[in-house]
Amino acid sequence: VVLYATASLTSTLGFPKDMWVGRSFIDFVHPRDRNTFASQITNGLAVPTVKCHTEEIDQTIENQGSTMVCRIRRYRGLTYAFGVKDTTVAYLPFLLKFRFKNITDDKGTIIYLVIQAVPYFSAFKTSNEVLANTVSFVMRHNADGNLEYIDSVSVPYLGYLPQDITNRDALLLYHPGDLGFLQEVYQSLVKEGNVNRSKPYRLMTQNGHYLKVETEWSAFINPWSKKLEFVTGKHYIIEGPANPDVFQNPEITLNFTEEQKNKSKMYRDGIIRIMKEVLTKPAEIAKQQMSKRCQDLALFMEILMEEQPKAVDELRLEIQDADHSYYERDSVILGGISPHHEYDSKSSTETPLS
Repeated sequence: VVLYATASLTSTLGFPKDMWVGRSFIDFVHPRDRNTFASQITNGLAVPTVKCHTEEIDQTIENQGSTMVCRIRRYRGLTYAFGVKDTTVAYLPFLLKFRFKNITDDKGTIIYLVIQAVPYFSAFKTSNEVLANTVSFVMRHNADGNLEYIDSVSVPYLGYLPQDITNRDALLLYHPGDLGFLQEVYQSLVKEGNVNRSKPYRLMTQNGHYLKVETEWSAFINPWSKKLEFVTGKHYIIEGPANPDVFQNPEITLNFTEEQKNKSKMYRDGIIRIMKEVLTKPAEIAKQQMSKRCQDLALFMEILMEEQPKAVDELRLEIQDADHSYYERDSVILGGISPHHEYDSKSSTETPLS
């Protein structure tokens, strides 16, 4: 429940300052953002305990903070006849900064949630605007093309809120006319693991128009499976879209024939196939090493099979010759040193008895 609101609420959203007091904040949050908002609050309440050597430091909940992007409802206002001016409900995007504050009074310590809301506006003022300062943001998608992460820095440039675009097909953001070039980029990316800053291509904004970016690509290869896990792109904005207000409702800016749609799908399927089937550089190296080991083993077995019979024959002959020579030597030696032979009998007959 809202207990206090600053006067800037009126200038930003149009609500009278006291209209929010006593009402739940989540009532003014866009329905699609409410789960994200509730999850953010819950995560903020989980406060870890940090231990440093022998001293234990408890991080109080007051020191905790987090941020999220969400849409908040604008005030529709009343006419002089006390009727609603506009029946449509409009929302503005905001960056919310959360902080919990402990306040102690006679009843004890109470935890309050302090929310600072900073409005988002389109970063572009004119059609096809070239930015004076280089701005970059990061996106990451997996091998199936599903978007896993998008930097909140991208919001005023693309117009998408992270929760709206996450888990969607990232390849649908690429301009159909650039898919052929991007397929070559992905081919190099999978084989080499990274691609230096590319030439400009187009990304679709929330309003249906396209801005131009240059991208530095990198791929994470699973060290065990040697397969591509996800692709990260750092996008540098070169030129804004034709419609500078990226938060406007989407417009149909391109009309494609069935042939063009099928060709675009073929390119997207090709990119997915490249990420999932083409051998990565570590996998190619491992395959070459395994192939070399197999070749060496086959060569060794071939040599062994050719030389093995000859070696057995030679071994048998050597053993027989050695045994024969030993038998002859033994008989000669025994014959030469035998103490019981002719010498004993001769000495017994020739020596007279005394």
